[in-house]
Amino acid sequence: MGSIETLDIHSVGLSERPYASRDLAQFVCKITHLKDLSIYNQFHDDFFSTSSSMASSAKSCNTSPTLTELTVDCDTLKGWQDCGSMFDNVKRVTIQVGSKIKCDVIQRIHLPGTTELTIQTHESAGLPAGFHEEPTSLPKALLIISPQFVKVTFRDLDIGNSKMELILQAFRSPHNLKYLKIIRFIRCGSDEGVDGVIMACNKDQVMEVEVEHGKPRGDNFF
Repeated sequence: MGSIETLDIHSVGLSERPYASRDLAQFVCKITHLKDLSIYNQFHDDFFSTSSSMASSAKSCNTSPTLTELTVDCDTLKGWQDCGSMFDNVKRVTIQVGSKIKCDVIQRIHLPGTTELTIQTHESAGLPAGFHEEPTSLPKALLIISPQFVKVTFRDLDIGNSKMELILQAFRSPHNLKYLKIIRFIRCGSDEGVDGVIMACNKDQVMEVEVEHGKPRGDNFF
């Protein structure tokens, strides 16, 4: 298991299988050179409690010390529990969203050392995901995930010009993400009509806004 560096876990029915969830958590924790972990769908609580217990009790052998990339979807986050020090070294997090981005769901993951976040439409979704509520509370939700964010990327989402303006306005207002330097929008349904707002943000020199206009793309979009 020491040679495994990338692992994708797609849970199938594990939400009602505590023993299988426990075994899976033990397997993941024992992969000493794991760098990139993707977790999809729902798991039994024992998956998270076992991961947390093994990570916090590992004195001579730190679990997943090389893990720097983590991908989760909203189904996983709905049952998320703290995984202790297992994910302490994660620097880049990707959250895949099936239909609606809900701030109370994405903020369930707490990774204080993470510096980069990507929120994107789930790879199996038939339509681009959008926000469930007005995105003005987004900075507060991201602060709960990690106060260390340097870069935040929105990719292939149904945002459009008006919501993009609201997001940028929220991040231009006072918030505690003091390390945030770059916000990127990649194919989020925007066009040149929002360029004036983007230029104003970049002129402030508080943060850099990078935008690739265009419609969201997805392999399974209708």
